[in-house]
This record gives sequence, structure tokens and C-alpha cells, in this order.
Amino acid sequence: GVGMLFLMLLMRTPMPARAMTPAVIPLRMALGTATTLLHHLLEPPQLQSQSIEELANVCIPCDDCEIQAFVARPTVPPTRPMPVLLMIHEFFGLNQGITAKAQLLADELGCLCIAPDTYRGITTTFIPQAIWLALTTPQKRVNADLDAVVEWATKQAGVDGRKVAAMGFCYGGGKAIRYTTQCRPTAATAIYYGSPVLDALELNKLRAPVCAVYGTNDLQFPQETVNAFKAALEEAGVEHEVVSYYGVGHAFWSSVEQIENEEMPQIAAFRLTTCFLQNFFEGKESFAAKRAFLEYLLEQDDRSE
Repeated sequence: GVGMLFLMLLMRTPMPARAMTPAVIPLRMALGTATTLLHHLLEPPQLQSQSIEELANVCIPCDDCEIQAFVARPTVPPTRPMPVLLMIHEFFGLNQGITAKAQLLADELGCLCIAPDTYRGITTTFIPQAIWLALTTPQKRVNADLDAVVEWATKQAGVDGRKVAAMGFCYGGGKAIRYTTQCRPTAATAIYYGSPVLDALELNKLRAPVCAVYGTNDLQFPQETVNAFKAALEEAGVEHEVVSYYGVGHAFWSSVEQIENEEMPQIAAFRLTTCFLQNFFEGKESFAAKRAFLEYLLEQDDRSE
């Protein structure tokens, strides 16, 4: 039952970078994963139960199936071609919380935001089923589905298929960074408290920047893991903005209402992410690049003294 699912998840906890203490950190991450799941069991999120057919508004052809997805377009038609933002759901699957965020980001960024059903027909509010789905959905299949979604998106009127970003929450954040490293290195990546890639050789494949958001109280991804992610991105030479927000744990952005009410730190994380994505879509220099340049100038100034 649930105990076996916990054990499976602990066995799949990602190993940290070599610089981290080999014995202590994996155990802490495993305990953190179990604690996060226990929190979901005791305080389940208030999700409305809807079928995928009710949530999705398009069916996208793939090699061996049709991918159901929610596609959000800006409420006010943009004056320029729309870039593409892939939004990958959390471990509950596609739900109203994700579709609301997709519409929010489509309006904010003037982009075509597509939230595909990577579970292929299943969404759930039952925690053990969500755990099982997250554990048994292979990255290779997700990659193929996302490639099909991008191919479909580039054929839509008013879309600039050269500008693509992948974003995900929790389960979806981990899938997003692995999709961009494995299949679409020219796409930017935005991660909300997802499983990071800690191998600098894998991250070195990226040709686009990364933005990642975590909470300092996230027991599933403690600060040692976040710091190892930063170090791996630095070693790989990937432009990045990785921020941990004080006093919050895992899955701290739960609803669009938090953004509308300008709750902290949700609104701060939202503004960081949207600024990052807007700069990428418009080909502008990111804050991370500007900071690196300033640090370089300061270093040169110190050497001249």
C-alpha cells in the first residue's frame, strides 16, 4: 500500500553532487520526501475533481496516442508572434490549479502556454495514486509527448516556434529540466521546487538559461541540494537564477489567488519567473548575466588595485 510507495520513492531520491556529504544528505533528502508526502496525506490540497476531458481543450497527435492538453492564449491578442511555454503539472496530474496558472502566464507573458497531460488520461486527488503515477511515468515518454506538443504549437497561427521554454511544478519541474537537458537544450527552463539535475556534464548540454525556485523549509529538497544544483550549474557554465524563499516549504505556490492578492513570497517568485521568461522570449540580457558582468568588473577592479 502506501508504505510500499514511500519505500519506492525513497529509493528513487536523486543522489547529490560529489561535493556533498555522501551519507548524511541522501538520508535527509529521503526523510524530507517522506515528510512532504505525509504532509499531503494529512493536509490534502483543495483540488476539485475533474476529468481530463473536462480540463483539456485540445488533443495533440503523437506517435502512438493523442495527448490531451489545456492551451491558454492571451486574453488580449498580442501584437507580436507568441513564444511557446510548456507547463508541466505537479504529481496530481492536470487540474484546475494548473490550467489557471497557464492562463495567468499566457496573459502575463503574451505567450501560448500549453499544459499537457503527461499521465495520458489520468488526474487524481488520491495521494497514493499520485505517488504511483509520478514514479511510473517514464521520462522518455514525457520527452516524446513534449516534442509532439512543441511540433503542434509551431504550426499554430501567430506562434514563434523558435522561442520555447519549459516550466514545471514539483514532479513537473523535474521533468522540465530533464526534457531540456536531454531533448531541447535551446529552451529555457523554469523550475518550481522540482528534482534538480546535479550532474554538471548533463547540464553542460544546455544552451539556454535556468530559473529555479525553492523554499528554505522544503524538506524534500533541502538547501544542501539546492546549493549543489547551483554549483553544478556554475560548473557547467549555465546562466542561472536559483532562489530559495525564506520560511516556506514545498509547493508553496498553490493558487492564482495568491498572486492576485500579492501574497509573499509567492508574488516575489512569480515576478522572478515572469521576468526571467520575458527576457528570454525577447532576447534580452537576464539579471543573472548582468550580475555576472558586474562581478567580472569588480574582480578586474580589484586586480588593478
